[in-house]
Amino acid sequence: MKRILLIISTVLVLFGCEEPIQLDIDQTPTRYVIDGLITDELTTHYVKISTSADFYAEGNTPRVSGAVVEVSDDTGNTYFFAESETEKGKYETEFEGVPGRTYSLAVTLPDGEEFTASDAMAFMPPIVDSLVWEIDEKEREDPDDEGFFYKLRIFGREPQATKDYYLFKFYRNDTIQNFDSQTGIFFADDELIGEFIYGLEAPEYYKEGDEAQFEMYRLSRDAFLFYNDLNNIVNGDGGMFGPSPANPRSNIQHANGLALGLFQVSAVERSSIIVGE
Repeated sequence: MKRILLIISTVLVLFGCEEPIQLDIDQTPTRYVIDGLITDELTTHYVKISTSADFYAEGNTPRVSGAVVEVSDDTGNTYFFAESETEKGKYETEFEGVPGRTYSLAVTLPDGEEFTASDAMAFMPPIVDSLVWEIDEKEREDPDDEGFFYKLRIFGREPQATKDYYLFKFYRNDTIQNFDSQTGIFFADDELIGEFIYGLEAPEYYKEGDEAQFEMYRLSRDAFLFYNDLNNIVNGDGGMFGPSPANPRSNIQHANGLALGLFQVSAVERSSIIVGE
């Protein structure tokens, strides 16, 4: 009984404190954050490089300029990335990724630091049968935003013979639509999806004339784990008894472990419609 009373009194003291406390957080070594995406489309692929910031820092994290960035596949092809003229720290090149191949990233920074990563591009089976819009009558009667009462829904079928992982993104006129996590993404394995995708809804409403777009990426297990960790960090309640936050598991490799981010290699399926037509 005395032990219980001691715990209760300690908690009351903690919650009764009103004076703001400035956390004395030890500064950790700067980490490099690498974000790359390669798809099976003939398009401009990118790798972004930045650095982590101090706990109390404000604004965007610093971008890293002047790096040497290249990607190679397991058939001997090598692609060199050039830094964007309009966006510091973003490196780009154009080619078409091929499902079934493994792609390896090599980054050398101006100070000689080296980073590597690899990811395999799995085949994307044809999944989406239709992308449709529907009017939400209740929302039309009392919309949060005038004219926005159209729902976007996805129908399809996912083959269940293999263990698969996916990333979904919805856009409205080229602007990504956020889910509750505020990350703008929804990811799942095929167990969660099930064999039939029956009316998966976009997170926000559309208005007549909007271009509604849907993207579905096939993920490796490493990429799935990264997004799962990221989701847990974003949606963690931060309570007293919750687990300590940790960086998402990353496929970016560095000799001293000073790397964060994801090098994602994905086949992708895209669909789009004009709402109201």
